[in-house]
Amino acid sequence: MSEPILEAGGDPAGSSFQTTVATLVSPAEGFARLRVRPAFGLALAFLLLAGAVSVWVAMSRVTAEDFINSIEAAGRPVPDAVRDDPDRFLTFTRGSQTAFAVVGPAVVYAVVAGLFFGLLRLSGGDLRYRQSFATTVHGLLPFAIAAVLGTVVALGRDTISLEELKWGGVLATNLGIFAGESAGDVTRALLTSVDLFSIWCIFLLATGFRIVAGVSARAAWLVVLAVWLGGVGLKVAATAIF
Repeated sequence: MSEPILEAGGDPAGSSFQTTVATLVSPAEGFARLRVRPAFGLALAFLLLAGAVSVWVAMSRVTAEDFINSIEAAGRPVPDAVRDDPDRFLTFTRGSQTAFAVVGPAVVYAVVAGLFFGLLRLSGGDLRYRQSFATTVHGLLPFAIAAVLGTVVALGRDTISLEELKWGGVLATNLGIFAGESAGDVTRALLTSVDLFSIWCIFLLATGFRIVAGVSARAAWLVVLAVWLGGVGLKVAATAIF
């Protein structure tokens, strides 16, 4: 099936909103639009805002008791200042993690887009970094949808444990739900990496880079899977070390 042909001229790619929606409901059309006009502001804002709100709401459901217990479970002494006023430190933690949910992912998206750019250029692809970044953030939009759904679930609960948040247990969409109580952290890190929204992202990214970079489907899938597996490897390694 041939891809939609959009010529540069006028505004063939439509509005940023139309492009963002199209990448989710009609990926071939949406990424063809991005190839012509690689806008990324709206998609990036949606990803960062949805993630930050999700973290803020989820952390607001964590109790001071659970906060202290999590410190003790990690084998660290609880400072007297924290024990005397846990709510104050929990509020600080919530604010700092919400801020990190904006800054951290933005840096990660930029790095990942750079990896895709380099690997696809080596594979014979024809794209600019801006196109790679736009394709990356649009391909990761399912994570924003997951964040919105997680926020809705969190709003309906009185409490959420830090252990749940650590392993993404608010939404039961990954293989971590099959991990028994005796499962180690490395096993959980592997299982929670296989997630319905991650699979959706992989499909969108492979579709997007095939169209935007003009490479074969095989090359696009190999590059996307290589980057995803590298990310899983880093997650597992970090879990094993820390």
